[in-house]
Amino acid sequence: MRIGIYGGTFNPIHKTHIEIAEAALKQFDLDQVYFLIAGNPPHKDSAETISDMCRLDMLKLALSGQDRLLIDDREIYRSGKSYSYITFSELSLEREDDELFFIMGSDSLINFKNWVKPEIISSKATVLGAPRLGDDTEKINQAIFENKRLFEGDFFLIDYKANSLSSSYIRDNFYTDPSVKELLPDRVYDYILDHNLYSKRFYSPDTIKSLEEEMRKELSSSRFKHTIGVANTAYMLASAWNYPAVAAMVAGLLHDSAKCITDEKRLSICKKNKIEIRDIEYKYPHLLHGKVGAYFAKNKYEIDDEQICHAITVHTTGCPDMSLLDKIIFVADYIEPGRNKQPRLDVLRYEAFHDLDNCVFMILEDTIEYLNQNQDIFDPMTLDTYEYYVSFLEKRNSKNIKR
Repeated sequence: MRIGIYGGTFNPIHKTHIEIAEAALKQFDLDQVYFLIAGNPPHKDSAETISDMCRLDMLKLALSGQDRLLIDDREIYRSGKSYSYITFSELSLEREDDELFFIMGSDSLINFKNWVKPEIISSKATVLGAPRLGDDTEKINQAIFENKRLFEGDFFLIDYKANSLSSSYIRDNFYTDPSVKELLPDRVYDYILDHNLYSKRFYSPDTIKSLEEEMRKELSSSRFKHTIGVANTAYMLASAWNYPAVAAMVAGLLHDSAKCITDEKRLSICKKNKIEIRDIEYKYPHLLHGKVGAYFAKNKYEIDDEQICHAITVHTTGCPDMSLLDKIIFVADYIEPGRNKQPRLDVLRYEAFHDLDNCVFMILEDTIEYLNQNQDIFDPMTLDTYEYYVSFLEKRNSKNIKR
């Protein structure tokens, strides 16, 4: 077989990456192209801006259903710096009957002679360069000529209608340039939004320390203990589900920030700031602590982060089609280590790290059962959320059975 190996950090993968792979497939009559996702590259640190597993998740989403575009993830599991000559030494042994082609950007092709042990790579694979709009063609051709002179093997340029798109542009402009959406596979775009990737907001250990001190002053001792439990559980869940963990911790610290104020004050804040008050919330104003907590997060604690504020708003009732952070805070609030009265906590704590959506559903199921015995405080939003996740899981599980 003729196998293409397309190396890169793919941070994130975008449509041009896929177009280059398809162009190489056609021009060089390749049978397959493997996207070789870099782990800890020796020459750049861009892979470190988000977790390796997020980049891998996005690759899987982008290439789902592609028979000839596949993934090789060995480098993200390799210890230490990841050098291409190691990978191609492995591949040449694994695929001794196959012909290998190494696909790279034109900038990498120009700099190829400065890589670590380039002679090993070129002896085991034909090197293919992908052009970018604005490239100096003469410089690329000179690099190809020089590489052919210096190293065993062959070097070619992919015949591809180049553009100037780069992953760095997407990272820098994701939240400010609406046209970015058109540059990404739909499922990758949605993943970046849901996982809050490439945000310019930064939450430091000092942010956490400051918020802890604020909550210590504002909350009762028992509520503060619960809050710390939620924040720590949110951190662990976020780490498990590839969400920015410190941001999740901030949401956990602030989720009950309006818990220890009077009902009168909650109502007053909502009326003054035109925050919707539903009938059930007029009747039981303590139910407003999520909405008022979100208001405090933004206006009192200067956390101007839509995802954090929304997660605080819905942390008790949930809502249909919750975001990833919504689910993390909703679950963390229910299963944190200080909880001991809820049913099947041991199962929920296990499920939270194995199937977050099912854990959300199970919590809703138990909450509905409790509320059915206490009809006065039954919040319709909880029922709406429960019905959404009944339908969602039925569809998801049906798809899994078909596969």
